[in-house]
Amino acid sequence: MSSLKYLFLDGSGFGGVIPHQLGNLSNLQQLGLRASVYAPYALYADNLQWLSGLPSLEYLDLSHVNLSSASDWLNMINTLPSITELYLSSCQIRHNPPLAKVNLSLLSTLALDQNQFGPTSFPIWVSHMKSLTSLNLAQNNLRGTIPGELQNLTSLIYLKLSSNKFNGSLPHWLFSFHHLQYLNIYNNNLEGRVPNSIGNLTSLVTLDLSYNRGLRFEGGIPASFKSLCHLRALHLSGTRLNQSVSELLEILGECPSTSLQRMALSECQLFGQLSEEIRKFTRLSRLSLEANSISGPLPMSFGELKSLTYVTLDRNQINGTIPTSFGELSELQWVDISLNSMEGVISPEIHFAKLTKLSRFSASGNRMTLKVTPDWIPPEPLGILHLNSWYVGPAFPKWLQQLQYLGSLDLSNSGISETVPDWFWAKHSQFYYLNMSHNQIPGRVPSFILAHSADTLFDFSWNRLEGRLPVISSNLTALDLSSNLFTGNLIKFLCFNPTQVRETQFLNLQDNLLSGEIPDCLRSWKNLLVLRLASNNLKGKIPRSIGSLTSLLSLRLQNNSLASEIPSSLSNCTSLVSIDLADNSLEGKLPEWIGESLLRLQIISFRGNEFQGNIPEELCRLQLLQILDLSHNFLSGKLPECFSNFSAMASSSKIEAEGVIALFFGGMQSFVEYQFLVTKGQVKGYSTILNYVRSLDLSWNKLSGKFPQQMMKLRALQYLNLSHNRLSGEIPGDIAAMGSLESLDLSGNRFSGKIPPGMASLTFLNLLNLSHNNLSGRIPSSTQLHSFDSSSFIGNIALCGRPLNVSCSTRYIFIVPGSGEDGLVWLSVSVLAGFLVGFWGIVGSILGCTPWRELYFGFLDHMGLKL
Repeated sequence: MSSLKYLFLDGSGFGGVIPHQLGNLSNLQQLGLRASVYAPYALYADNLQWLSGLPSLEYLDLSHVNLSSASDWLNMINTLPSITELYLSSCQIRHNPPLAKVNLSLLSTLALDQNQFGPTSFPIWVSHMKSLTSLNLAQNNLRGTIPGELQNLTSLIYLKLSSNKFNGSLPHWLFSFHHLQYLNIYNNNLEGRVPNSIGNLTSLVTLDLSYNRGLRFEGGIPASFKSLCHLRALHLSGTRLNQSVSELLEILGECPSTSLQRMALSECQLFGQLSEEIRKFTRLSRLSLEANSISGPLPMSFGELKSLTYVTLDRNQINGTIPTSFGELSELQWVDISLNSMEGVISPEIHFAKLTKLSRFSASGNRMTLKVTPDWIPPEPLGILHLNSWYVGPAFPKWLQQLQYLGSLDLSNSGISETVPDWFWAKHSQFYYLNMSHNQIPGRVPSFILAHSADTLFDFSWNRLEGRLPVISSNLTALDLSSNLFTGNLIKFLCFNPTQVRETQFLNLQDNLLSGEIPDCLRSWKNLLVLRLASNNLKGKIPRSIGSLTSLLSLRLQNNSLASEIPSSLSNCTSLVSIDLADNSLEGKLPEWIGESLLRLQIISFRGNEFQGNIPEELCRLQLLQILDLSHNFLSGKLPECFSNFSAMASSSKIEAEGVIALFFGGMQSFVEYQFLVTKGQVKGYSTILNYVRSLDLSWNKLSGKFPQQMMKLRALQYLNLSHNRLSGEIPGDIAAMGSLESLDLSGNRFSGKIPPGMASLTFLNLLNLSHNNLSGRIPSSTQLHSFDSSSFIGNIALCGRPLNVSCSTRYIFIVPGSGEDGLVWLSVSVLAGFLVGFWGIVGSILGCTPWRELYFGFLDHMGLKL
């Protein structure tokens, strides 16, 4: 065995410690012990001392072998003077000891990617190996600027530094590496301008600078890119090109015979139309231009890209229709043109004529019509078909019956109004994503729905389905049957096989005609993240078993007839981010444990119930709370001073770090949290921008006391409604500190004093209601406040000035006991003057006319009075 020169056990699956007897194979030249990717780290070594016995070793691969305890790894590698190729990928290496002298003068290939060097452990010793032609340091959590020591490695052909945290700009010395063919610095934190000297890398075959969000190409890719004629793969996604896509294609197409095979330029701020220049890229197999601002129609020359297998143009502004030449792309397998502005009639016999290899076609969010003849045969490999917002109906498409490999189907909002045929229900279990929502499909669903596998979504919401709810298999991940006509109770649906734990994470049954109580058998649904039973006819108590849903993020039970108190078991649901119990008949005091246990809450809506008592100060512990709606209850007592602890209402930065709930099922984003709010006097729904909404509504209660001064710290609050309570005192003078307010309603209270002048500084304010209080004095003069209707100020007995039609001329003050909180009634000079003129007009006439004067004084004598 000592004469053995080659030993490869890659992926063999054996585990345990590497036997030190390998060091006896003194003639070994190549050793491969790469562990299986299915059992990484099953093989390990506490030290590598046995390597010192292999002086002839030229090739060593220990990838996926656990070397976390082998602190001598580098010193032992340094004893291999003949080593030329070294692969230590994903070895959990943490130690990076210094080397006094580097003996690896012949090393040409070094792979140290996917280890744990950390932010301060860049292997500087690498820079001494000038023979290196290939270096891979990806995924090592390396930070700081790209080390200048690497400029010594002028022989590099392959350099991969991706998925680290390097910052700063691209070093200028990098562009003097004339032999470099592969450069990958994907997914770092690089910033600054990409210099024109990048065109000096004339040997480049692959360039990947994508997802360095701070990198920018001023004026787009430079003209020096014309020199990169060997380039086959260009990845710049997520960098700032800010360039016309036609100009970009013109520069990249300058080479006599462009060799580009892959072009990834998504999220690059590209604009303008795709020009006929696209026809030059005949070798292009993958084209990614999604999430830009590309407009205009697709050119007819698109059909000349005969090598194209993968194209993504989604999330642009492309209009027109799909060119008929599209059907000539016989190699095409993956297409995504969704979320554009395309329209027109698509005839599959023409547009899909030669697309026999097509496995994915996503075109949702366009307004096109699919016109299919009865004998059309769709591409057999088609496994993903998304046609949301296409017109397909009214008939249920029969050609779906031929797609044996179809696993993901989206025909939502497609105008289908006929019942689902039996043959489709018979094959429903082959789908891992099925979205037929927002149609007018009538009829009933099967009594049992079987999921294809885990991570499966069925969405039949917004149809006219009726009858009893089906029983679902335990492995169905997401089910949405909302906004239909389902009837009956929830007992069979929720309690079927109650001992079997379900994998369901998303369940939406809201807006149906379901009745009865919520059965107390939720323990088997403990994987639920989202539960929506709102807007049905449910009654009774919220079951105690709801406390078993410890992973729950969002709970919506609003608009039912639920009664009694909130069960204390809900305090176990410590992951809750959003809870909506509005418009029920819940009663009792607001539980203190909400603020003690549910610390992740961002949204609370308890409006329209029968809660009473004080607002517990424990609520103030909810620092992430951005929406609180307790309106239309019977709450009393004072407003808690500690409301200022709502950090998310005081600063936008807190809540932006958390983000709204977004869930993905079946490989698609299938759920985004939403919330209906009463703002500016209207009910308005928020979803995608919910992250930025802050609202506090305590209206229509019995709250008393003053407006807490501490609430002025809620500087990010946009909507504040304290109307129809018993609040008194003055409006805080520094209310201008709440500079984000868009809506302020303090009507129907007992506020007194003047309107603070600082209110005129609330520049975002577009709804103000101070009506029906005891406010007095002049309305502050400002364009902002004068823009509101007089109804914003009516019902205050002593306010004057625009927009009220009451003058603010000089006034006298008369004290009238019991008149208002201060006992003051203001009478204008004009009223007093009118009284005096009327009085002396009568008396003067009597004194000036002799008969009247004698008659008047005779009357006084008769009454025993003297003037």
